[in-house]
Amino acid sequence: MLSEEWEQLQKLLKFTYNYASIETVFFQSGVQIVWESGHIQVPEPLKGYFEDLRAMLQLQHSNAASHLLIHSTSYKLNFISSNLYKGTSYLGSIIVGPYLPGEPSTLLMHDIIFDNNLSIWLQPILEQYYLSLPLINEQKVNNISEFLAYLSESAQLSNHSVSTFEHVSYNFRSQNLLLSEAVKNKTDLSPAIIEERYRKENQLLSIIERGNQQQLQQFLKDGAWGKNDFPDRFPTDPLRSRKNLTFVSNTLLRKAAEKGGVHPVYIDSISEKFSIQIERSASVQQLSELQMKMYSEYCKLVNDLSLKPYSSTIRKAIEYIRLNLDKELSLDIIARAISASMYELSRQFKQETSQSIIDYINLLRIKSAVEMLENNYLSITDIAQIVGYNDVNYFIKVFKKTNGITPNQFRKNRRSIQQN
Repeated sequence: MLSEEWEQLQKLLKFTYNYASIETVFFQSGVQIVWESGHIQVPEPLKGYFEDLRAMLQLQHSNAASHLLIHSTSYKLNFISSNLYKGTSYLGSIIVGPYLPGEPSTLLMHDIIFDNNLSIWLQPILEQYYLSLPLINEQKVNNISEFLAYLSESAQLSNHSVSTFEHVSYNFRSQNLLLSEAVKNKTDLSPAIIEERYRKENQLLSIIERGNQQQLQQFLKDGAWGKNDFPDRFPTDPLRSRKNLTFVSNTLLRKAAEKGGVHPVYIDSISEKFSIQIERSASVQQLSELQMKMYSEYCKLVNDLSLKPYSSTIRKAIEYIRLNLDKELSLDIIARAISASMYELSRQFKQETSQSIIDYINLLRIKSAVEMLENNYLSITDIAQIVGYNDVNYFIKVFKKTNGITPNQFRKNRRSIQQN
């Protein structure tokens, strides 16, 4: 086929796909897909039955007087094909489909399983796959067929002047009885593949829940969790499909962090951040990189902020301190806020954290101050007030006690390191 003819054919295929909104492929002589658009992924357990379905279609049906054919299979998966010619030479066929002529009900699934000698355990997988397929009524089938006829005649790729179409039916029951052992074994292994997929997911979520960053790095390094572990759920739009899966992942990671003992305020903040980034992603590659970032940040969040090891009283105390760090804090204020005895709170806090409440408050405030010292536009006084110190001299004293140098010296050292 000449390059000009191929360009013309590509335009014709794009027109067909845009009009029909159904998976469109071109089969050339030798039965090969040489162009496709809107690919719908066949679930792993069904590939032995459905993956090569187009290759079984009788595109040049011996009894057909028309170049337009409606293919009806015993799987209830239908196709429309249009044969293209250059003069009398057959170039190949445009195939539109699969599509369904009616709703994929449970009764229909039963009929498909019985009529095609399929295993009953495939029913839920069949249902999910069929729900992803377009429903096309008879009128739309006629419209698509007429559209194909018009395009091929306009492009002078038809040797038929009449745009009639004929029906061809297929029954795959006997063929499925003779399926190779390799296909049967592959199908039998599918439950194990699915189980393994979910086992790995649970293992990943368990690592996140524990905040084990080292184990997470090893898990991802070993390739235990790949970017293609789950099939597309929106097959005609790979980017949208991957976004949907990444949204689901964000939800699962959020729940893992919650189980890991992180306060919902922090979880909501990081979850919202990633939701925005997911929607703004412009490519599948960006989403894959974002997915890795999500694993890392959720794991770090649990590692830094988990309160799971502590008793209910101490969890409440720490949560109150973290959420009110910029306000006045004292043992008395915290005890009243969480309805606890000052004496018991002080004793229990020291026992569970190995430090006093005041030391813990100062530690968190100084940690926040260290991060803010990166901002050269904030004065030392500003930073002191932001992290909860009304007395800048007391702030400097506590900072020096914690870090060995004053805030000004710390900032100068940082600048010197950055310049070098």
